[in-house]
Amino acid sequence: MLSDRLSQPAQEKQGKLLLVDDEQGVLQALKRLFFRNYEVTLANSGQEALDILKNEKFDMIISDMRMPGMSGAELLKTCFETYPEMIRVLLTGYSDLDSAIKAVNEGNIYRYISKPWDNDQLRGMVSEALESRELKAANRKLSAHIVEQNEELARLNRELQAKYEASSDAVGEAEAKLQEAYSTLRHEFDSMIHILVGTMEMRLGDEKGSSERFADLVRNFAQAAGLEASEVKDTYYAALLRNLGKMSLSDAILNKSVAQMSNLEKSEYARFTINGQTSLMLLEPLQNAANVIRSHMELYNGKGFPDRLAADAIPKASRILRIVNDYAELQRESNFLGEPLSEKDARTYLVKLAGQRYDRELVDVFVEVMENYEGGAISNRERINIADAKEGMTLVSNLVSPGGAVLLSSGITLTERHVTKLQALMRQFEGHEIYIHVEKPGQEG
Repeated sequence: MLSDRLSQPAQEKQGKLLLVDDEQGVLQALKRLFFRNYEVTLANSGQEALDILKNEKFDMIISDMRMPGMSGAELLKTCFETYPEMIRVLLTGYSDLDSAIKAVNEGNIYRYISKPWDNDQLRGMVSEALESRELKAANRKLSAHIVEQNEELARLNRELQAKYEASSDAVGEAEAKLQEAYSTLRHEFDSMIHILVGTMEMRLGDEKGSSERFADLVRNFAQAAGLEASEVKDTYYAALLRNLGKMSLSDAILNKSVAQMSNLEKSEYARFTINGQTSLMLLEPLQNAANVIRSHMELYNGKGFPDRLAADAIPKASRILRIVNDYAELQRESNFLGEPLSEKDARTYLVKLAGQRYDRELVDVFVEVMENYEGGAISNRERINIADAKEGMTLVSNLVSPGGAVLLSSGITLTERHVTKLQALMRQFEGHEIYIHVEKPGQEG
């Protein structure tokens, strides 16, 4: 039952916060809000905060805008210059909004929060920011490991080449070692790619393994479309990692269809292909895949993003990836049409828009591929708002309240009573977006 909330065990501190305000009442209110989950340090002025930062490292600083001596904007600008890895948040009153917007640009501030703040929203923002920071750090660590592997492969190549020149009798042995080393590194490289894909699926709420199924269909399509073997491999990697750039987007954007986004949110969303390309460009084996990712949201009529390429100016691999991407998206609950389509209707949509949104010749090839393809291109789970919960749906992960309590366990099939309780929960936490992961019903082919 929803009323049977599980007790939460004591947790380790999730990060270090430095809170800055010249009013003791505000500082104590912030401390009460965060001390259970975070290590909290208080400062009464900008200068005191800078003195503390000389001796301690913090994950985030939250500062008031108006303070005697040094304003919050000046403090956070100095922090950006001296401690760029620390997340910076500004508290501001309505009358300071113009100064706050200017401070966001000059101090590269993560977000500004208007006073009086909403406790749940402020807690959620801090949790989201620190989680995103950890994911980015993990991504950098994985990327650095792959770079090290490539450097090791280059070193082995140089050593083996030197041995070859020194003794022709050792050529056979050297080649065998080179092949063994290359095979080992390639295996490790593929393993790291799939670790990265798993992290991406977890962040985006996708079913584990759904990216592999999607990429397998793309690979079959690319082969049927006549791409060379090396291009097929690049397209396969691009399909696996096409949503990598979405990992740094906020939940507020990830949980909306493009049609529901504000202009500012659309602008931020439209950079995800560039972010994905940038993340992979330093990895030589993935440079071609990175370029495919950049252009995979372009449209044949030139109305896509980020570069508004059209027709053959769009790389063929990117045109292939866009067709499969839309085929999968059209079957999702929150797609760009507003309602999910069956597999058959999704293919009909592609054919209808061939020559406009999509390359006509490639759509014809895709339709032929799908006539004999037995795999699936989309996840078997769906992330929906609790307002859309229906009797008979099965949860595939726990439902957790905004306060952190487990309300429903994974595997429960919703009854009429559950749906009624969820509607009550929605009213109780009005203003909060609460989502559940459910199994998707079977679709007609």
